[in-house]
Amino acid sequence: MDLSVVGRRDSARAIVRRAMALSLLIALPWCAQAAKPSSQTAEQITRQGQASQSAQFCQAYPERCVVQNNLRYAEVLRDAILAKWNPPAGLAADTSCILDLRQTSGGRVASVQAVEPCGFDAAGRDSIVAAVLKAQPLPYEGYEQVFRPQLRLQINAPDPDDDAKPSRWRRLRDRVDAIRDR
Repeated sequence: MDLSVVGRRDSARAIVRRAMALSLLIALPWCAQAAKPSSQTAEQITRQGQASQSAQFCQAYPERCVVQNNLRYAEVLRDAILAKWNPPAGLAADTSCILDLRQTSGGRVASVQAVEPCGFDAAGRDSIVAAVLKAQPLPYEGYEQVFRPQLRLQINAPDPDDDAKPSRWRRLRDRVDAIRDR
């Protein structure tokens, strides 16, 4: 074996060793920061990852998320309206009413009326229409893809025996908002 080949091989190894040592020195501050205890729990990190994956999936395949987002949007609209609604005392718990809702981009209500079939009496109709107007601007941000300027929304009278437990979508949205705010 030629000494010049051995010398080149040794100098190449030395260069590789120096490069590795230099990269270690550069990476040390980030490793130390990553090793610090995090204020987030493993569950929060998992939720963030799931929310991120869901958002990436919907961005990649928006046609597969439209139905899901339509349902979520209707649920969020209902929640916003029901939060402002004080139903009259004589309203039967098993009744429902369909609202014809016209809105502008941004959630401003242009018009709202109760349409047939509506099981609410006159006081119930007036109170639900007033609740829609009080709830404006209705949720819009994040639902631009499924926003419709005119829609029909079914509102069910609250059951007085219910414990006012928020809907599944509402609980999920609250969790996502809490994670996003951190």
